[in-house]
This record gives sequence, C-alpha cells and structure tokens, in this order.
Amino acid sequence: MTENIQTFLNERKELWLKDRVKKAQNDTEVTELYQQADDKFSLREWLPDAAKRGSQLSMVSHPSKFSHPSAKTSSVIAQVKSAQDGYLRSGNVHYPLDVFGNAAAMDVYKFLSLSLTEDSTVLMGFEKDDQDLKHLIEKSSLDFASLKQAFLVIKNDDASSKTDHLVKQVYFPLENHEYHLLSILTPSGLITRLKQSIDQLRFSDATKEAKEKRKKNEHDAEGYADIFDLTITAYGGTQPQNVSVLNSQNAGRAYLLSSCPPVLEKRTVRLPKTDFFAQCLYRKNFQDSFIQLHKFMQLDLNNIDIRTAIRNIIQFVIDQVLLQGFKIREYYPEGWSQQDYYSGLPKLQRVWLDQIYAMQREDDSEWRNELSDDIARWILRSYEKVINDAFKLGTGEINEVKQRVEKSLQQAKEFF
Repeated sequence: MTENIQTFLNERKELWLKDRVKKAQNDTEVTELYQQADDKFSLREWLPDAAKRGSQLSMVSHPSKFSHPSAKTSSVIAQVKSAQDGYLRSGNVHYPLDVFGNAAAMDVYKFLSLSLTEDSTVLMGFEKDDQDLKHLIEKSSLDFASLKQAFLVIKNDDASSKTDHLVKQVYFPLENHEYHLLSILTPSGLITRLKQSIDQLRFSDATKEAKEKRKKNEHDAEGYADIFDLTITAYGGTQPQNVSVLNSQNAGRAYLLSSCPPVLEKRTVRLPKTDFFAQCLYRKNFQDSFIQLHKFMQLDLNNIDIRTAIRNIIQFVIDQVLLQGFKIREYYPEGWSQQDYYSGLPKLQRVWLDQIYAMQREDDSEWRNELSDDIARWILRSYEKVINDAFKLGTGEINEVKQRVEKSLQQAKEFF
C-alpha cells in the first residue's frame, strides 16, 4: 500500500520537475526546485491540497459531457438491478464508475484509484476506515476524518435533476397530447467494456497467432473471430480528458457496431390462378413438421406434454399457411384478383387474399368459418399424403384443427 502511494507521488514529482529543471539557470535553482518538489509532493502537503481539489470531480455512471464537453448536468449514478432479460444494458454489465470534472484535478482520482490491497482502493479505504491507511495519514500529522469527508464528496449523491440544452433531448409521447422531455446520457462504462471486449477479440495474442497461421496457410486448432463494419467514433477531440476519465483512458475512442438493416432478398410470391392450396403451398415445405407430428402420435400416450407438443406442431403449420396468405396480400396491389386471369379463383380465396376485400372481411365473419374448414382439411390431407403409415383422421380431428385455425384468424384479423 505504502509503495503504491509513494510511487504515485514520485511520478507526480518527476512530471512537475521535468520542464522546470530544463529551464533552470544554474545548479542553485535546480537544488531549490528539488527541495520545493520534495515538500510539494510529500504526503503531508499534497494530500490536503488534493482533498480540496476533489470537490471539482464527480463520480457518475452516465456522464453528460459525451454529448458536449461544455454540458453541465446533475451527477447521475444509475442504480439498476441485474436481471436475466437478455439485454445488454446498465445493471447487466459490471464496470467501474466514471469521473468527470476539472481535468486539472484528475490526478486526485488517480490517487483514489490506487490499490490498497488486491480488492480495495484508496477510495474504498476511506469509505471503510482502513486502519493501515488511517495509520499512514496520521503518521504524517494529518487528520484522517477531515480528509475522508473531503475525498468522499466525489461520490455525493446529487439529488437535483439538472439537465443542459447541450445534451441530446428526446420528446417521449404520453397520453392526452402530453410528453416527457428526456435527456439522453451515455453509459461510458458500458462502451468502455464493449471496447475492451472487441479489442480482446481482435487483437489478443491468440488472435494474432491464428491470423499469422492463416497467412502461412497453417492450421490453427482454435481459430479466431472478428467483427466487421465497425465504426470508430471520437469524443472530446484532442482533449479527451475533458469528457471523462474513462474516455481519456480510451484516448477518446469508442466502437460503434453496425446497425444497418440486413439486405433481404425479396422472394417471389406466386399468385394462385385457380386454387391457393394447390398452387401456393408445397407439402414438401411442411414435411418435417408432419414427421414430428406423426412421431408424437405414434407414442400413443395421453399426457399433457404429448398433447402440448402435438398442438404446437399443428399451430406452427397453421401459422405458416396464414403467413403465406399474408405475403400475397402484402406484396401485390389490391384488386389483383379481379383480373380475368384469376377469374377461376374461388371467391372465398379472393376475399381472403386480396386487400380490396378488407371491408368485406371486417363486416362478414362467415368467410373465416369456411376458410378455417378448407385450411384444416388441407393440413390433415397433407399429413396423410406425406406420411406413408399415417393415422386415419376423421371429422373430430378436422373440427379440432378448424377451431384452431378460426381462433388464429380471429386473433390476427387485422392481418389475415
């Protein structure tokens, strides 16, 4: 502990002396500078001065200066609980708090971040009244309690809610034409952890070795991963320390992952000329589902798990049939079924597949009953044709599937 603090003070002293010694006119001035530096960077003098300057810094989880170095807001330390919700967010990623404030006082934070033990820093030592730290300070004729109070100001909970016009704003709509005006702050610890993870992934020794083997056309047992289309953004320009400590440690650099939408190949959806089921549905596409359905039916076990599995498979097939119908309605302009070429298509299917009949679908529910019967019969007939030793299904099974189809149509009537 003592060694870390003394090393830190010596480094500060050497930095202070560097330019001054070069400008000294004679040995006497050099001697005076060294004596002055010994006094200035002794624990007895430097620590009280650092305690005074500590009030110029604030520990935060979301610094405002990422939006603009001149932005001044409340010191926000987000208290967010961890949850297994699948989101990369504050609370689900552990990282140290950031610090912002007067860049000239950042040496104070470096001092407070020094290690006392393997799992404790100087700041934590003040918080927990570490006896070794207390003894070191009192040995220099300083008051531990007053220094503790002064240094812990850096973690004061700012109860105010102050924002700044330089911070990015979002109007979030509410009911009755009202809104919340939200100030968007940056989780600097989160973007730091992201940068560290990506750098480890791309530039670790193992990755470098694997890439070198690839150049030589040699096999690597582990291989390596990479992330493409990364963008590097800079915060703070030539003065990243004016934004925050973490930003300064990252040299102002952060990664932006690609958020471009995927390039999807638009599939050609075939319009039915005379029958949707014969011309737009291919039993081969449902083969795996029917095979799984048959396996569960062969078990001849009447328990909830088997029944649930059978219901889920049938529901999946129903959803795929309805989705195919939705694609036709979505991709083609309304009125397409009124062309002479499609005159042989049953009226029921035209009502379902053509957007021009939207009002009729809304006002008349009879079409859903008839369509449900057709879909149910197609599903069960397709099962019997795909499976060689299929079970013979009768009216009871058709009615059960029909009810499920009708329920699906009713639940998604705004689409189907």
